[in-house]
Amino acid sequence: MWREWKTEWMKVRYRKIGLIVLAFLGMIILWVAWILSRNDMEQLQDGYELIFLNVPLIDTILLPTMIAMLGSRLCDAEVKGDTLKLLCTLEKRSRLFDMKLLTGASYLAVFVLLQAAQIFLTGRLYGFAGTAKPVWYVYFVLQVYTVSILILLLQVVLSFFFENQILPLAAGLLGSFVGLFSWFFPSGHPLKYLFLWAYYSELCFVRQDWDEITRISTFYDVPFPFPVWCLTLALLLAGYLAGKRLFLRKEI
Repeated sequence: MWREWKTEWMKVRYRKIGLIVLAFLGMIILWVAWILSRNDMEQLQDGYELIFLNVPLIDTILLPTMIAMLGSRLCDAEVKGDTLKLLCTLEKRSRLFDMKLLTGASYLAVFVLLQAAQIFLTGRLYGFAGTAKPVWYVYFVLQVYTVSILILLLQVVLSFFFENQILPLAAGLLGSFVGLFSWFFPSGHPLKYLFLWAYYSELCFVRQDWDEITRISTFYDVPFPFPVWCLTLALLLAGYLAGKRLFLRKEI
């Protein structure tokens, strides 16, 4: 396994995937700074709730596209280079599929942990009132990372099956729009469970009440939806087994 793992990192060494991840992280940092600049210090009394709500919302818009690009970059050496048949004579096809997911999951793990650090540092920089509950950072990682891995699984399968990588990238863009609109549906709406990208909003543990008269937003935290998270894990397991089976049966 170590040999395949090392080989995979050698293949992506010059793919500039790290720059893609850092570029999207930079966009999110600037977006958060813009949101905070539009609020006065009094409104930032609920700064941590504000940011724990808005960062997953921004992730819903940007991450499906980033993950589509990540999946494409991970797989294009085999797909565009037509080296899949050659590689499968040197290592097991199932192991190749696993290594692609593991490599992508490593990039996403670094990305999500950097986001958690960004939230912590932003709170310190802007002097948010109070402190964020430590468990919020855990919930945030569970929320964003689990859904992102589920989307990565879909994108890797699509990238392996379509030589033209425009189609997987289009799926990522479509996911961004679907995920964004899912935030306008109430929590627990049946339609939200039909789309992978909607789970970013469904797993959110911070809610917002908007008063139309006073034009004041009130933020509050709710219990983390562990049943929905377990459903996400079940979908991840089922998707992994189905995607791996499709890949093993793919003609090369």
